[in-house]
Amino acid sequence: SAQRLYGGYSSSNFRVVGRRGPGVEPQTLLLKINNASLSVEDAEHQLFVMDHLRHSGFPTNYPHRAEDGRMLVESKGRKVILLDFVPGVVAGSTLLEKGEDRAPAILRELGAALARLHAVEWPREKRLRDIRTGFPVCNTGDLLRGEVVAALEKDAAFADHPVAAFARAHLQWLRDLYDRDVPWGLIHGDGFLDNTLFEEGRSGGVDSRLVALVDWEDSCVGPLVLDLAVSASACCFTAANELLQDRLVVLVHDYHKTRELNVAERESLVDYMAAAAFACSFFRFCEFNINKPDSNETAKDSWRLHLDRAKLLREGAAKAAV
Repeated sequence: SAQRLYGGYSSSNFRVVGRRGPGVEPQTLLLKINNASLSVEDAEHQLFVMDHLRHSGFPTNYPHRAEDGRMLVESKGRKVILLDFVPGVVAGSTLLEKGEDRAPAILRELGAALARLHAVEWPREKRLRDIRTGFPVCNTGDLLRGEVVAALEKDAAFADHPVAAFARAHLQWLRDLYDRDVPWGLIHGDGFLDNTLFEEGRSGGVDSRLVALVDWEDSCVGPLVLDLAVSASACCFTAANELLQDRLVVLVHDYHKTRELNVAERESLVDYMAAAAFACSFFRFCEFNINKPDSNETAKDSWRLHLDRAKLLREGAAKAAV
């Protein structure tokens, strides 16, 4: 059987029940049918990361192999993978909707998980893609190279758009930011709460436990502090773009318990938060207004919240508060 689940921009996801042969107990797994634009290299990167995390004991949903040993199957022009289906859990974003009293436990768990991820050792002989390759962290690499920004400047329909104007004014700042001397390593790159799975506290209590950090499409080698910044930008603001300082304190504090930020990382955190917010805005603007012009108006306008957030972090009240 197959039941379609909510998915992100990169795949269609299904809860599937099947068996490997007659007399074998059925399994419930997650079937990811990736968008046609996903390259083999990007798919294999995700699978390598998740499989390595299995051996490192990091909590995520791990890939399963086909009978011939492959973790990636190509069929009908799509790249398909099978992952663990994690039962009895709830996304962090859904859990937080039950009340702000849930936030401390959620942010503590997320901060600790990111720090634990950054402590994982990776094989030196395996070259992992880094953030400048293009796809990871909302196509940050494409933004840094500048070709997309230049194309927007030549397009009369978008040359004066606020996203294009911000990109033009801040492109060199972004390039300098990613040249800063801060520690790099494997990052998740998309630590929004809808990519977290939690086990709720007993009897509906506010304490919850992170069971899995999922969706590794944006993972890459990048500044470790960027991972924390992505989550901070995503999780520590209201829908009206007001900074929730209490959330930020918990997130950073519990990250710090496992991995201490150095001085350069502390000083750069707010800048990477601004960069993360703008990358999200830039991706959504390009994806839903240029690449998919038939998108609905909500999708087309989804860039606005994150651009405003980037401005507040770059030069507004949120910068000093952080």
